[in-house]
Amino acid sequence: MLITFTGRRSGRQFTTPVRYIRDGETVRCFTSAENQWWRNLRGGADVVLRIEGRDVPYHAKTVDNDPQEVKRWLKYYLGLFPQDAAYHEIRINRDKSLVSEDLEQSSRSAILIEAQPVR
Repeated sequence: MLITFTGRRSGRQFTTPVRYIRDGETVRCFTSAENQWWRNLRGGADVVLRIEGRDVPYHAKTVDNDPQEVKRWLKYYLGLFPQDAAYHEIRINRDKSLVSEDLEQSSRSAILIEAQPVR
């Protein structure tokens, strides 16, 4: 997916690629707190998501103050895309489960972005 948003200070448009998951109409993605682009979505912002070749307007917000919610969705996300665990500094046990301590730590630093379609 590509997410296009407007910079709060510059007013310029930016586009960044991210892997995403769907939950009904809600689209979710993750980024690291170290990346700065997500700050443009704090408090909510209109964005355009290009999914499967179609540009659709959405309203996105960050979930960066609820580690339990981030943990819940990060665990689900990594169940679908276990190869992304390394990006979140989460090790995988021999039984392919996530190392609990790593998941807990990453849940405090990962940024969850939730987007709803604009009607």
